[in-house]
Amino acid sequence: MGPRLSVRAVFYNQDHILLCKHYDERGFWYITPGGGVEYGETLEDAFHRELMEEVGLQAHMGDVLCIRDLISDRYPTPYLPEHFHQLEIFVEGKSPIFVGKPSNLDPAQIGYEWVPLDELDNILFFPTELVAVFKKRNFSTIYQGHKL
Repeated sequence: MGPRLSVRAVFYNQDHILLCKHYDERGFWYITPGGGVEYGETLEDAFHRELMEEVGLQAHMGDVLCIRDLISDRYPTPYLPEHFHQLEIFVEGKSPIFVGKPSNLDPAQIGYEWVPLDELDNILFFPTELVAVFKKRNFSTIYQGHKL
């Protein structure tokens, strides 16, 4: 079976980034909104569905910013299933309009917030290895390879 395909939305507002906020035994942790692409869905379909589910947000999908592989067997962690391989496509989110409450929060998700870019070093943000890329908005390398 091939990798799971995921689309993740990247929204900037001045010096802030929109992140989904989660809580578990690690404390608070953050990821960009998004999730798995379902069979028969385009990336754009999944982008819109995931934003409504996790943030209650409508937006335009911009260009692909970067792509990364996530392969749990290379860096085993109790927080990822064994033999989990996900190809994550980070895309630019444009013109966000908050239209209501999130319709289907992910497990452990407690909400979302605009996080100052300067705080990315001080919070548990995934993918950790791409903090500098997100802080500097430097997506000059599209394929980021396998980074946690």
